[in-house]
Amino acid sequence: MKIKFLLINAIDITKSLQTSLPPLSLGYLVSSLRERYGNDMIDFRIIDRDVAVTIRSYKPDVVGITSVSQNFNFAMKYAKMAKKFRIPVLVGGTHVTVLPTSMTRDMDVAVLGEGEEAIKELLEIFLPKKKFAISDLRRLKGLAFWDGKKIVKTEIRPPIMPMDAIPVPARDLMKIEKCTHVFSSRGCPYRCVFCASSRFWNKTRFFSAKYVVAEIKSLYENYGVREIDFWDDLFIVSKQRIKEIVSLLRKEKLLGKLTFSCAVRSNLIDESMAKLLKKLNVKGVSMGLESGTPRILDYLKGGNVNIKDHMRAIRIFKKYGIEPSASFIIGSPNETREEILQTFKFIKDSKLRGFGIYVLTPLPGTPIWEYAKERGMVSEKMDWSTLNVEFLENHEKAIILSETLTKKELYDLILMFKLEQKRRYYIDFIKHPINILRHLYHLLKNSSS
Repeated sequence: MKIKFLLINAIDITKSLQTSLPPLSLGYLVSSLRERYGNDMIDFRIIDRDVAVTIRSYKPDVVGITSVSQNFNFAMKYAKMAKKFRIPVLVGGTHVTVLPTSMTRDMDVAVLGEGEEAIKELLEIFLPKKKFAISDLRRLKGLAFWDGKKIVKTEIRPPIMPMDAIPVPARDLMKIEKCTHVFSSRGCPYRCVFCASSRFWNKTRFFSAKYVVAEIKSLYENYGVREIDFWDDLFIVSKQRIKEIVSLLRKEKLLGKLTFSCAVRSNLIDESMAKLLKKLNVKGVSMGLESGTPRILDYLKGGNVNIKDHMRAIRIFKKYGIEPSASFIIGSPNETREEILQTFKFIKDSKLRGFGIYVLTPLPGTPIWEYAKERGMVSEKMDWSTLNVEFLENHEKAIILSETLTKKELYDLILMFKLEQKRRYYIDFIKHPINILRHLYHLLKNSSS
């Protein structure tokens, strides 16, 4: 008899960006379990809403929940719902990996780090006994679990190598649109002080070009996908791999039939990289430029990128017809109003068509989190929704790290940036009517006002 495994993507379903992203992390778990056990032993369902109703009607044997820090309140609520029916609860994702001590009593086991191997081993001990015995859990790596009143952590699990051993995510359980996203790598070689993702993955690893192109081909042929956003932290780390992807797409007669977008870093951009991305048919790139002030840029990015890199990258992308967009962060502890206005001037001078603006937020696992923790601003038991990075909608609860500006002053500055953002979308609306729908989507995605 099949067991039922309910996988919950704990997101804020009022946010269009969150609901538009298929939960590939859960899809990788399903495909890994299918590879191990076939289709006869486990029935899967993936949801992000109507959790209480689904638990009652589906009657799962196991519940798994994934969550980032700002959505961990949802994860806690869903774990409590499952526990009312005495269902074992597994939890994973960025948040619990970097802060396993935030597990609630409703969560039986936390998977720390990537979960494809761990989930197979967990189901191996669950299937014969229909429970997760502590004696069995102690033998597995990369877990945290309750033993009496304390949380026990087991030895760190090594990263999966080679990455191609991981089967592509089970997209048959998700809604896939013509524009979707793909992970072609995990991790980032850089360590920006605000970034939790680089701490989660710890090192950078790549799916091979052959693996990536096979996944693209499947999406094109089986799901009608025509636009792919590489959701990697930094897609362009390996230039050679991009060359191989281009070559294989050409061989498969797919080159030019799909458009792509990806995340880049300004200090890695030169003419040859832009030409290569153009060959791949990349139409847009996103960059974490973060600041137009050298001192703050060094603080946020670690001193390995400068303002000249930023300006050069924007200029090169515009030359090759690749649309650059960027994110910026204000509100660093000792950043002054004058320095924030310098970033505003940089944005105006750069003529970026699209940009996002955020207030520095202390995400668990980052140096910024430690800074906030030392000052008593955060703890392992807190309202996690205060970490919502959309400042205009969250400003009353937001944690302010600035020592030079008040919450009201930051709010007014964010409004100034947002007005400039909307002004640019309006100009673009007039100049490029063919792009109206695309830019309305980006406006919704990048603006919370």
